Amino acid sequence: MTATRSDSPARRLLVVDDEAVPRLLVARAAGMLGIATDAAASLAEAVDRVQEVPYDVVVLDLGLRDHDGIELLRSLRQAGSNAVLVFVSRFDERVRQAAARLASALGLRVAGTLGKPLLVEQLLALLRTLPEQSRAASTPDGADIDPSLLKVGIEENEIVCLFQPKVALQSRRLVGVEVLTRWHSPVLGMVRPDLFIPLAERAGLIDRLTCRMLAQALALFRPWRAERPDLTLAFNLSPVSLTDLALPERISDLLAESGVPPAALVLEVTEGAVMEDYVAAADILTRLRIRGVKLSIDDFGTGHASLLSLLRLPFSELKIDQRFVSTCLDDPEAPKIIRAIVSLARELGLQLVAEGIETEPIAELLTRLGCTVGQGYLFAPALSHTGLAQRLRAAEWADAVS
Repeated sequence: MTATRSDSPARRLLVVDDEAVPRLLVARAAGMLGIATDAAASLAEAVDRVQEVPYDVVVLDLGLRDHDGIELLRSLRQAGSNAVLVFVSRFDERVRQAAARLASALGLRVAGTLGKPLLVEQLLALLRTLPEQSRAASTPDGADIDPSLLKVGIEENEIVCLFQPKVALQSRRLVGVEVLTRWHSPVLGMVRPDLFIPLAERAGLIDRLTCRMLAQALALFRPWRAERPDLTLAFNLSPVSLTDLALPERISDLLAESGVPPAALVLEVTEGAVMEDYVAAADILTRLRIRGVKLSIDDFGTGHASLLSLLRLPFSELKIDQRFVSTCLDDPEAPKIIRAIVSLARELGLQLVAEGIETEPIAELLTRLGCTVGQGYLFAPALSHTGLAQRLRAAEWADAVS
């Protein structure tokens, strides 16, 4: 029985394979879902087609006679294609997943990978669950924002703190919160931090912004800490701040003014921030650690010098990058990397946090792999001070704050 087009969001598919039988199988599966299909038997033919037609799906064989299918990825990117990719190959799963990761790194979308001989049922399952079309961000680029608006926003308290809970994965007990920021501009509307924080760095406003946000966060955090002495507050530091040798004194002053003990504060820095100016970063971070503040290396596993950073600097926590977390159910290599990071953290006596947890199966797998603390939409999104206070009184966190 032929399915209707409503079974799939796709309308036009290109199958790239130098073998006739797989091309016919793909066309048959697409036809069952009402998807029109074009076929290319060579790389050159495929390149011509993707430059002419805005395909919704490209089913690509990684092994094409005198070429490999990877070469087509560059053409798709250059053409600005929004097609979803399905990789098929006789190569093993490790090779197929490497191709999928490369495509993602190029900004292309991947539905999945399939082995050969190709099974129509598996292809149908992928075509029925294609990821949604990507949408361009509507927020203006940070470079278009007048720095004077940001300066006013800082002074007029338009930028507010939100808090994302960190929970023990086994008990789901609240163990800390991470500070996130949002700018509610009366002129620009809601402005994301990935836009206004780089602007603050370029405009020389990052120190003022950091001190304002940390002071605000500590003041809101203090009553929660009073009720729960082991609760921690995580706060992200800009790479630019790690060149300011006066930063440890300013942070110590803010802690003293708020009444929050240094051990309750966890400052998160990325590896890239540390490596930009290692001498200055080492000076600042070591002095902060001596003063009792905890240090976390964020996005661990994505840089080339993560191990060197752990060797050189007194980190007390590391956060597994959410790219490993989000793919741990689909990419067979991700759980192996996570398990290795868990072992490393145990050997070094570091707290381990997995970020970006969005589903219960991911949380369960991370727990089995040995992760102890997690954060993400599964537990809660970023919450306002009032919203978090309400959640703190909910049943699952009743022991956190009364």
